Amino acid sequence: MEYFPSHAGGDRAAFAGKTLVLPAVGHGNVGQLAVDLMIQTLVVDRLASGTSRLGCLDHPSVLPCVGTDAFAPIGGNRGTREQRGAPVPTPGPTNGAGPHRSCRDPSGSLATSLELHGDETALPGVVFLQQRGDVVCGGSNRFAIDLADFIETCKFGKVVVIASLPSTAQNGSGETIGDTRFRHARVVETSGGEMTEATFAFATHEDLRWTKLGACTIEPDSVPTDAPDKFSLPPWSLLRALAKVSSRKNTRGEKIELGIDVSCLVAVCSEGDNSDDAARAAETTSLFLEIQGARSHDVQEGLLRRSGPLLRETWSVPSSWRGAYGRGAAKRAMFA
Repeated sequence: MEYFPSHAGGDRAAFAGKTLVLPAVGHGNVGQLAVDLMIQTLVVDRLASGTSRLGCLDHPSVLPCVGTDAFAPIGGNRGTREQRGAPVPTPGPTNGAGPHRSCRDPSGSLATSLELHGDETALPGVVFLQQRGDVVCGGSNRFAIDLADFIETCKFGKVVVIASLPSTAQNGSGETIGDTRFRHARVVETSGGEMTEATFAFATHEDLRWTKLGACTIEPDSVPTDAPDKFSLPPWSLLRALAKVSSRKNTRGEKIELGIDVSCLVAVCSEGDNSDDAARAAETTSLFLEIQGARSHDVQEGLLRRSGPLLRETWSVPSSWRGAYGRGAAKRAMFA
């Protein structure tokens, strides 16, 4: 895993103790869409100048891709800081941009497969990793291990993974297809002595931080617990790699406590237009992290209500979403 910081604010040393939010590429791309919304609304919209990108990563298992700036503004879809209750930041040198470079001007900016975004002025203590390129077949474990090593090297204090599973994952569920529900999951070390290799399993106890937001522990039939390669697919491969990092031992065989708090929010959903699912995932994650501006008044009796157009009212839609279904009707002449 190679890392290329975009400016001084993106140096690895600057990430120590911070929270990393990242997606696991999966069903409906809910995690990626949610991270897009959070970068645009919680970082880019709050910037007075400069860019939100801290740096780019490169890994041989992630397919390369390149495109125009993913967070260029769309007229009319951007809310104001006052509407979201977010503080108006004072322009500063944290993002390394010149005084005349505006985040509203995407000229010269390109989006790549793996990027880190954030800004200490706009959103202190939180960094986002966006993954746009898919992982090559058979490369999930290698990528997960190297990504966990990168997270350890940067000394992040907390990691939140936003993932998704198909609504058919729960075989015995009475829920209907299309009824998205949120769960939380965690992988822990179950055994492993000085002479034996550590084994890992899914945690079964509730995390009250998620439960009070309506995301209970994921049901056993949603994960392939009896499959030998159960940890070979995201998000389980990354969760296992992070659990393995946390269970490392020193040369004397003593366990090293790294203090990384790892959580995973899972959207069990149907594939289609998952933008509303992404908005709910972004909102739930913001509430979990106690980020200012999240709609905490919509959480009643432990449930995140689907009240009103959550996507348009609360979250700014990135410009990259504009072409998700094409930029206009196809001309009839092409079918002649």
